Amino acid sequence: MEHVEIETLLDQAYATRGNDIHGSIQMADEALRRCHEVQNHSGKAKAENLLGLFHLVKGEFEKSRTFSESALAYFTDRQDIKGIADANYNLASIYYRTNDYHKGLRILLECLKAYRSIDDLHNQARVLIPIGTVYEYFGDYEHAAEAYLQCIQISKEVNDLNLESNAYNPLAGIFLKRNEIDRAFELIQKSISIKTMTGDKRGLAFAHYTRGKGHLRKQELENALEDFNVALTITVQAADRLGQGMVLNKMGSAWLAKNDLHRARRCFLQAEEVARRHNITFVLSRAHYNLYLVMKAANQPVEALSYLEQSIKMKDAVVNKETFNIIKSYDSLMKIEALEHEARLQKQKHAIIEQKNAELDSFFYRVSHDLKGPLSSLLGLHNLVQTEVGDNKALKFFDLYNGQVNRMNNIVMGLINLTQIKNTKQLKAKIDFNKLVDECVESCHYLDQSTNVVITKNIEQVEFESEWAIINSILQNLIENAIKYGRTDITPKVDISIFAEGNQLVIEVKDNGQGIPEQHVNFIFDMFYRANDKVKGSGLGLYILKRAVERLHGTIAVDSELNVGSVFTVKLALADHSVNSSPAISRSA
Repeated sequence: MEHVEIETLLDQAYATRGNDIHGSIQMADEALRRCHEVQNHSGKAKAENLLGLFHLVKGEFEKSRTFSESALAYFTDRQDIKGIADANYNLASIYYRTNDYHKGLRILLECLKAYRSIDDLHNQARVLIPIGTVYEYFGDYEHAAEAYLQCIQISKEVNDLNLESNAYNPLAGIFLKRNEIDRAFELIQKSISIKTMTGDKRGLAFAHYTRGKGHLRKQELENALEDFNVALTITVQAADRLGQGMVLNKMGSAWLAKNDLHRARRCFLQAEEVARRHNITFVLSRAHYNLYLVMKAANQPVEALSYLEQSIKMKDAVVNKETFNIIKSYDSLMKIEALEHEARLQKQKHAIIEQKNAELDSFFYRVSHDLKGPLSSLLGLHNLVQTEVGDNKALKFFDLYNGQVNRMNNIVMGLINLTQIKNTKQLKAKIDFNKLVDECVESCHYLDQSTNVVITKNIEQVEFESEWAIINSILQNLIENAIKYGRTDITPKVDISIFAEGNQLVIEVKDNGQGIPEQHVNFIFDMFYRANDKVKGSGLGLYILKRAVERLHGTIAVDSELNVGSVFTVKLALADHSVNSSPAISRSA
């Protein structure tokens, strides 16, 4: 019970960090105290991780480092991926806020990879923001924007409004740098609305800070100062030292734009003091550059050059080859991660499709077998009626009913055949194509259209081994389809050719029948699709044909012209074959 209460306390501490960082620290401290009392080592490490995060927000880096390193040692010993990443996130944030940009960025990228490995979307989004911040500092706005946009996308997936709006603010800042003012203000207003609704005070401060930068860019200086004052009040109350330093720098820039050098200098000196006290290097570097501008405007060149020199030294200290190598590697990492993500999605989709197909096959098989018995009884009943009933009018109606029963029976048998093609394991046997084609033609004699059809066979003596039932299904459907759709105004002809072509066996069935309208050609292999309602059929024949060809990893193509005829071509892999140079040709009526 105590463990559950501790977990609840830690969850509350994390949830309220945006509007009451002091309260969050108190709750995490209480949880840590309870963990010590009950020897809850896992809870202790989690509490330390959160305290590391909370003191990081306040700019108390040494406290943050102490708690985070203690948690990291525990989670490393337990090989807890998430715990390790959480602790490293704190440490990396300390590094990039001071002067170890390359180290901070490297660890942040490792955190991102770890969170992706465990599908932790919330923390993926969270770590993308400081990654973007580092890139932005180095002027790589393209990668920075990419990181922020990824954060927004993931935040929407997990329905985390605060994370989503956290990314709106820096992304709006990039739009301001690109002079896309309207896009920037649109994002800022969305962020302010979300932060006001969720009560995230620190996030609201950042939103006002960003809007202030927008007003500053538009030279709306009073509006800018108003937003900066709101942001400064919140960051001071929340003890957010980083935010405080950033706001003071921009507030000073607004006073400088108003040519109030005294107030501008006072803001920059306050930013310098906060940055020095908490070792926030990039705030300090910016404060020194801004003081250079003030001294230059005040016509004090010696002091101006001194501040400029300090700013450049700080910038050079973090702009090194190692950092740029990491930045370069990030692009490759993102591309690899994108490809892996797409591969995972495709694999998941394929698995879902395979599962649905298996469920569909199982359904067809069960239903078809359940219907087969009653249909057989109905067909047998019709035979009995023909011998027992003498009323011609009644027999006519029974014939009509029998036609529909036969149609239903054909559909059911087609479905059974379909599931057998998919699931039945057949032994391979040598295929005698001459004999098999004759059997398929003979089985089509029940078709009304078969009476006058002329069949031509052109079959090479090819050595071919395969699943007899599948090859039979392919030939049966090809020949039956060609006969069924023959024309009545001319002598119907069907040419059947089987030959070897390179390393493939080719089965080609050509007719001079009705042909297929162009708008139907792309759909004829779909289940239950019928391009011609004048000819009886279930709409399963060509679908079964396609599934049979796929079973043997072959291909099927059709070339058809309305009122001219069709050519269906099936190609199957031919491993070992020998060809007789004198093909057998026969004609039958």
